[in-house]
Amino acid sequence: MLSNLSNDVRYVLRTLRRNPGFAAAATVPIALGIGINTGVFSILNNVMYRPLPAPRPNELVSIYQDFRGVQKRRVHGARSMFSLPEYRAYRDATATLSGVTAYTRSWTATLGGQFPQEIEGVLVACNYFDVLQLRPVIGSGFAAADCDVANAPPTIVLSYALWTRAFSSDPDILRKTVTFNGQNVGVVGVAPRGFDGTELTRAEFFASMSLQPAFYPDQNFLEDPQVSWLALLARRHEGTGIEQVRAELVVVASRIDRQQPGRATTLLISPATSLSLPVARRDFVSVAAIVLAAFGLILLLACANVANVLLARGAARSREIAVRLAVGARRGRLVQLLLTESVIIALAGGMAGSLLAWWSFQAFLPSLLSSIPGVSQSKLDAHPNLAVLWFGLALTIATAVACGIVPALSSSKQELHAVMKLDIAQRKDRAGGWLRGALISIQMAVCMVLLISAALLLRALHAAYTVDPGFEYRQVAVVSIDLRGPRYDDITVEAFRKQALERLGSLPGVAAVAQVSKVPLSPGRRQASFRLPHQDRSYEFDVNTVSPEYFSLIRIPIVGGRTFARAELDRGARAAIVTEATARRFWPGQDPVGRTIVATSNPDAVLEIVGVARDASVSHVGSTDSNYVYLPAGPSAERWLTVLVRSSTDLEALSTSIRKAVATLDPGLLARVQPLEANLDFWREGSRAIATLAGTLSVLALVLALVGVYGVVSYLVARRRREVGIGMALGASSRAVQTLILLETFRPVGVGVLIGVMGARGPPHRFSRAAFSASVRLTLLPLPALPSFCSRSRLRRSFCLSGKH
Repeated sequence: MLSNLSNDVRYVLRTLRRNPGFAAAATVPIALGIGINTGVFSILNNVMYRPLPAPRPNELVSIYQDFRGVQKRRVHGARSMFSLPEYRAYRDATATLSGVTAYTRSWTATLGGQFPQEIEGVLVACNYFDVLQLRPVIGSGFAAADCDVANAPPTIVLSYALWTRAFSSDPDILRKTVTFNGQNVGVVGVAPRGFDGTELTRAEFFASMSLQPAFYPDQNFLEDPQVSWLALLARRHEGTGIEQVRAELVVVASRIDRQQPGRATTLLISPATSLSLPVARRDFVSVAAIVLAAFGLILLLACANVANVLLARGAARSREIAVRLAVGARRGRLVQLLLTESVIIALAGGMAGSLLAWWSFQAFLPSLLSSIPGVSQSKLDAHPNLAVLWFGLALTIATAVACGIVPALSSSKQELHAVMKLDIAQRKDRAGGWLRGALISIQMAVCMVLLISAALLLRALHAAYTVDPGFEYRQVAVVSIDLRGPRYDDITVEAFRKQALERLGSLPGVAAVAQVSKVPLSPGRRQASFRLPHQDRSYEFDVNTVSPEYFSLIRIPIVGGRTFARAELDRGARAAIVTEATARRFWPGQDPVGRTIVATSNPDAVLEIVGVARDASVSHVGSTDSNYVYLPAGPSAERWLTVLVRSSTDLEALSTSIRKAVATLDPGLLARVQPLEANLDFWREGSRAIATLAGTLSVLALVLALVGVYGVVSYLVARRRREVGIGMALGASSRAVQTLILLETFRPVGVGVLIGVMGARGPPHRFSRAAFSASVRLTLLPLPALPSFCSRSRLRRSFCLSGKH
């Protein structure tokens, strides 16, 4: 057996060396398919399963929870996260874990100084670095006193990158205090170089939990048992399994449930990675499945291409195979030889593709990631690991079988009498012809699915650039000012708000200013529950608190009733403005002005509808269907001031003027200024990235499909050259013969196109029937011309040879 395999390998290597054209035609598509899929899998695998950057990362586990029966639960991060009292319960009642720590999702802070800057980081428990077994490169990190969050002094550990960038690697940083959200904070350490947290987002600081009021002065998370804001990270004792940990922590969860009647908790414990949050993992798995399926189609096309090449090669070797069968070779032995050829081709393609993918991703991935703000580059790379190597090997073997098994079985089944008489054109070849047609149909079907999907996405991208959002976003700047910190309370915030609006409104070239809590098309949503009077059912509304100038500033007309009055700009105002879609949904055919809605959280808060605003895409591009209510902006406990500024001057010059104006009011504040159009670009970027990916895949699919058609035409011409030559010698025109073979080629092409159109109709439910039909027409118009061009060029070359011979 091994001797036969060794002989087969040597024979295949010799034949491939003597036929470099065939070797390239078979290897290059496989290298392309396997390389792309291996590279993409490497990135996705690293996101999902890469261990955390800590010693013995296999001991670390992430802990989340899923609970039912809790009605009044505040969420600041994700519902599956924990409150601080819950964290303490798990931390203090476990023997299977050497330590349990907690941290928040990424929070934004303002780092003060001569040039204030916005930074991202996390709040952590005092034992965060102890559980990770990491030591700061400078300082000792958090002390035991920091564990008393109620009385601990505010302290912070800087990331190595922030220490280098903002403090010029100052070795005396521990002796200094930094201004952090307007509060003086002591630096107790600098994290190890390259460590930027345990999440995919990059953390530039690690602050003690006692700093929570500096981020949200109006909310106290520290002692509230009903707020989800902490993720738990634990280290297992050596030799302790996850199920043992689960069994112990379930007891703690049951005790917490008994303290809250009706609550039922399920713990979610898994090996810790940079993507441990359950909802994020579920969303990522869904996206990853779509991406892998799309790239898998490219590999499927490559396999179909190579299978067609192997079928053609088997036909060309029919005499050789017939001779082997005639002298007593068993068919199984021939199948083994042909499969060996497929395996070697697949191995060569897999190795070449994997090396090419690794080199390409290492060359281009860093520059791509650098354009994505806040992403940790160290946690997103394409470095191969054992899982990637196994995936590449499995993909290579599957490719070898997919490409080789059918051609091997087909080629080893020869009609000896017809072959030995060289009567190739007359012998029955129904199986081979059916297989070649099926492969071409598969290629064209996959190609059509990708092309139509790309056309639909391109239409969506075009719509994102041309759609009227329902408001005027040009020449509008968004000014965000962070007022968190001990220097501002409710009184000083209100005084600053009035001064800022007045100062910004007086700048040269400024036409209008308006206060807003939710900037149009900004990420995230601000929601609240309301109900109609005398009804129990509640409805979720998108909520935006605005000043009266908001509607005229961004050109959203009030189509019924009025805008807010100045007297209503206080915390006790009971006025509201709804959108047209909301009015149609709750008061169909009626005038909503004068009607009321009731806040679910406060039955005494009865809001009177004073106006109806025209529908606009302020939450999502192209969508105006959500329940939307505007409330009057006035004094607020929030420490973020957001102002829209319309100006006739250049926005870049306006930004400088705005920052100077804010600095005159308070030099320690950071005013972030960006054009409102940037929010629209945020939505466009996603459509552009998806359309680019789909377009690239569809072009690759089209190229592979055309190569497959070209190969089939070459095969048909080669097999029927004697027949064609005799026919032309007897007076048949080349046009008639070409038409005959083209019809034979276009039969499977047409079947594949039809199947592809039907298959593409299923997924895009979000697109209208008209958009789908237009995309199909756009795809079908040029498509038949391309196979025709490839086929005719090959036929002309071949028939010139036929005429000569």
